[in-house]
Amino acid sequence: MKDFENSLETMLEKAFKTFSDGVENAKSYFHTPTVCTFEGQDISARTVVLRDFNEKDRILRFHTDQRSPKISQIKDNSSATIHAYDHEEKIQIRLKGSIEIHHKNSITENAWENTKEMSKECYSVKDSPSKRIENPDEFDIDRNQIDREIGYKNFAVNLFTFHYLEILYLKRSGHRRAVFEWEEDKIRQNWMIP
Repeated sequence: MKDFENSLETMLEKAFKTFSDGVENAKSYFHTPTVCTFEGQDISARTVVLRDFNEKDRILRFHTDQRSPKISQIKDNSSATIHAYDHEEKIQIRLKGSIEIHHKNSITENAWENTKEMSKECYSVKDSPSKRIENPDEFDIDRNQIDREIGYKNFAVNLFTFHYLEILYLKRSGHRRAVFEWEEDKIRQNWMIP
């Protein structure tokens, strides 16, 4: 997308295209963005795998283990940010919004059906993520003895809906930074000093 940095409309289009590409392209830096949530008074950041992007509704989807501590953290405070940076294209995107957790419903059923077998194995580990253990070998996955479908009970879908998008493009002749904010069906868009 050539010369996208010359208008607010094409800056937003580039941001959306970048996230869309991140869903299917495992080599994209936007395939694994960083999600930041609150952990009490602290901020907790982790890398997630982007599974879907709904441009119309501004929703990013990623999966997690229902037993993970981040589930209770998100239930306590659903506010979150997402950050990703592509050092080759020199594009940074920051999003602000909230996360909605889905577990054992039609959304998770559909996502589970479309999840690769290898990924399903991760949800079949015998204990919850972040548990302190003595021996990591006890938690290695034996593909011959694992029932992948058991993992569904631990599978959760996180839907992140954003109301704020900021894109920064670094270029020699002058950086470009734009912000887009949605309130109901209205969008406010502005250039910002980089």
